[in-house]
Amino acid sequence: MNRRSMNGFIIVILTLGGIGLLATLVRNPMWLLQQIAFYAVIAGVIFLIYRYAFQKRIGRGNSAYEKAVKQSKRRFDDRDSKVKSISQARKNLKKGSALKKKKQTHLTVIEGKKGKKKNRAFF
Repeated sequence: MNRRSMNGFIIVILTLGGIGLLATLVRNPMWLLQQIAFYAVIAGVIFLIYRYAFQKRIGRGNSAYEKAVKQSKRRFDDRDSKVKSISQARKNLKKGSALKKKKQTHLTVIEGKKGKKKNRAFF
């Protein structure tokens, strides 16, 4: 079937459905409302079962992801505040106030053993 004949088929089906809905609405509107309410209740029960039974199992895997997202947001918020403080400091410097010097970090270099050869006798 090509696309035009498919569109025509869909239009015919939707038209017949609309005529049937209008006919039922005119002849027996209470039955139609009962059917709609019945299907709505069934759909609600299925949704609640899915939400409470299956989402708890799926949600366990997302806890690590959610924790990482929170940590990332905190890190980017810290960066934004640092950028704002740097721009604020530059403005103050232009006004004549001096920037405070950062304290030198106390880092030590730990010598590794990359250059030393292993004693092959002790395997």
